[in-house]
Amino acid sequence: MEEKTSFSKENLILTAVGPDRVGLVETISEFVFTHGCNIEDSKMAVFCGEFALILLVSGESQALQGVAQGCRELEAQTGLSISVKIAAPRKPVGASLPYTLSASCMDHPGVVYRLSGILSHFGINIESMETKTYAAPITGTPIFRLEAQISVPAKLQLHALRDRLEAFAREENIELSLVAAAQ
Repeated sequence: MEEKTSFSKENLILTAVGPDRVGLVETISEFVFTHGCNIEDSKMAVFCGEFALILLVSGESQALQGVAQGCRELEAQTGLSISVKIAAPRKPVGASLPYTLSASCMDHPGVVYRLSGILSHFGINIESMETKTYAAPITGTPIFRLEAQISVPAKLQLHALRDRLEAFAREENIELSLVAAAQ
């Protein structure tokens, strides 16, 4: 009797950066699809006319190798700088709780640096973060906005984190919000 081999899904991270133009997402997603792989997660943005993308691609090992080997051709086709990395299995972490951290203030240097330092000090992992600067209505003052999904260790004394964040918010004149995320 013949043994069936089960589908062994693996992951690859593909990043691409370069001049923006219409059709880049279509070209890249077609490339992934034609290699028999799937885009499981993605982040894309245009910064000052530069396109930036990060993809979590899944597929069988051989298909992912095809994606990795075909990247030079994709670079030539798109004009983007592309890199790939086989994703290592995530190391198990202790019990944690998902939270959303939001911050808003007049834009000034160091907010991300100082806020990420506080989170790191408490052993909190930033799962995703998005920042944006925009002009305030009427005055046009540059406003900084941050939203992050974080993993707070279950054993952490939450009041100590909240106290430190509140002190930082007062020092920097920042509106901060830390709320439990829906699971």
